Amino acid sequence: MASKTTEWRPGPTVCRCCLTEGCYKDISTEYFWMGKREVYAEMLSETFDLSIAYSQSGGPNSHSRLICEPCISRLRDAADFKRQVQECERTFMQYLDPGSSLAELEVGVDLDKEVKVERVKEEKEQSDDDEFDDRPDFGDDDDYDDLDDQPLTKLASKVPKKESVDVLDLIDNAKVTVKRKSSSKTKVTPAKKAKTKKDIATSSKEKPEPRKKKDMEHAVSRTQMAKRNAQLVLQYSTVYPFRVRGKAMLCVYCCEEYEDPKDYRNHLDDLHKSFTVTTAFAHCGKGKEYLKVDLTDLRCRICLTPCNSLDEIAEHLRDLHGVAKIDTNFDIGMHPYRMDTEKWVCFICDKKMPSLTKLCRHTTSHYQKYTCDVCGRTYLTNEALKYHIRCSHTGNHVCRKCWTDFPTLEKKREHLKISKQCWAFCCLSCGERFMSWEGKQKHLVEVHGRPKRMYACPDCEETFDCRKHFYSHFKLNHSDDSFVCPCCGLKFGTKKQMEEHRFGHTGEKPYRCNVCMKLFSRSKSLKQHMWIHSENKRFICVICNKQFAQKVSLKGHMKSHHPEITLEV
Repeated sequence: MASKTTEWRPGPTVCRCCLTEGCYKDISTEYFWMGKREVYAEMLSETFDLSIAYSQSGGPNSHSRLICEPCISRLRDAADFKRQVQECERTFMQYLDPGSSLAELEVGVDLDKEVKVERVKEEKEQSDDDEFDDRPDFGDDDDYDDLDDQPLTKLASKVPKKESVDVLDLIDNAKVTVKRKSSSKTKVTPAKKAKTKKDIATSSKEKPEPRKKKDMEHAVSRTQMAKRNAQLVLQYSTVYPFRVRGKAMLCVYCCEEYEDPKDYRNHLDDLHKSFTVTTAFAHCGKGKEYLKVDLTDLRCRICLTPCNSLDEIAEHLRDLHGVAKIDTNFDIGMHPYRMDTEKWVCFICDKKMPSLTKLCRHTTSHYQKYTCDVCGRTYLTNEALKYHIRCSHTGNHVCRKCWTDFPTLEKKREHLKISKQCWAFCCLSCGERFMSWEGKQKHLVEVHGRPKRMYACPDCEETFDCRKHFYSHFKLNHSDDSFVCPCCGLKFGTKKQMEEHRFGHTGEKPYRCNVCMKLFSRSKSLKQHMWIHSENKRFICVICNKQFAQKVSLKGHMKSHHPEITLEV
């Protein structure tokens, strides 16, 4: 804490918990994280009995009531820990009164119809870097340079660690396939080996059972509890689970694809009235990935009561139907969506998105809780954060395919040019690899006859043959994410573009060359200028082999010394 406060200067955007400066969240505003309401002032008061007030003396920082993401993450952990301690205390006190808690563990509700076991169509194994990967980190909307924005499960060891048996999963699975057949029968505890030297009475023999169940429950991780909650919600409600492949919704049971969400819902209603709960989670590796679900027609399967959110249906099942194994103190391992035809709107914040893939990436951002201490970026899983740190903060230039370290960025680029096996994108039809997503799409059209992909704007029906032009059009014309120049009102897709444009109005030149101290108003101009000081010259005359640092210099050379040659660069 001392390192953060010694160099602190008063300002309007300072975190009230650690005194760092930046753009943060208001401490008394209502936010929603992982589907749950958060007001950080209330969390501070409930967890630590602390209050953050306005300053009475005035000054530039008097009205600052902001909190940064690292402090928010620590506050969430503290609040969760307090709830855990309270729950453990309740459990311990219930154990002191043996007759009170056993009934709670045995409560369950069975549906009238039996859930059938369904054979799943085997899916062709795909490359981890293909555009059709369901995980948001490999969607076709991001280039290779941006892959560290999302978790890469490929980083896991090739030989997976041996995991302990998830007892709660076994209980839940048994409930789906076996328990319904004998739901009217009383549970019989199997014979156990004697643990004491003397025979004990029947009443005392039943006593260790609650302790064993409680111990098993506390041994389960938060991830497993979230998965169990999700399995119960899927079993007893009408959520529509799905995966994403390109711009289509992929059935989690039979792998059929549908681009229209309405057609996908009809498919599940008609062909998958009976389903196996665990099949829907088969693609969620080790339970760390949350299941995507469409909540367009969310109802209780038992009483058909409509609900508006996952939390509401979970509380309904627990309170009205006795599904006591749903624990609302833990997350529900699902990401909620409301899928409308040609309208991609976030279920949590109602923000409009241009495509299904962009919507998935945006929705995932609401659940990112692992923060990088160096740059402040957030990630969905701890593995993704470790991958980001390995790629961005080790001080080395690393190839993300073969993990070779290079002393300079130029060496890494040379390696990528000649190492085809390290190219990011792969054609599933012929195995050819490409450095860019655009190169792969061009190959699919020219070699495999795939129709050229077109992008239709969902708001104005204008079509584009380039995804970057489409996304730029949507951002500038149909969203609130654009940045407006205060001098002329022109819109830009990024704040950096707007600032560099504004420098043209003000005459500012904030980018300085460290070699010759020349100033530039744009970072791109500085990067181009730095080639003058580099030993490597990118542009070579094909006639006399003379080298040049800039393209304009080569063009001038060709015009003066080789006018008969037409330069195509």
